[in-house]
Amino acid sequence: MKHSSNPVILIVEDDPAMRDLLELALTQQFVPPFELQIAQNGSEAMEKIQQHLPTLVVLDILLPQMNGLQLLQQLKDQPVRNDTRVVVISALGVREVVQQAMESGANDFIVKPFDMDTFIDRIKSTLIA
Repeated sequence: MKHSSNPVILIVEDDPAMRDLLELALTQQFVPPFELQIAQNGSEAMEKIQQHLPTLVVLDILLPQMNGLQLLQQLKDQPVRNDTRVVVISALGVREVVQQAMESGANDFIVKPFDMDTFIDRIKSTLIA
């Protein structure tokens, strides 16, 4: 387990264009002092969560290997770190998916598409909550 001196934000997104947009927005707002980590699927995300103990995970629902809801459930069943906050981003904004994500431990749910100012505001709110 690597403990960085800086807090870590982990982006879990398989779409390269969306991942680049999120990385750019978060880098402009939070780096430094945050270290930014990237995962392209749920399995890779779980490894990075165990290695880096992120302060915040920005998590897409539709992912290869292990989807975002499965990852949330794993984190809930075997909490790696109780104070890790999770913001789910997804085009699947139907009530059942949002409810399942929130019941599984997400701190917030943002429906795609969204504007980056709203995204950053919600990330800031989640970090200080």
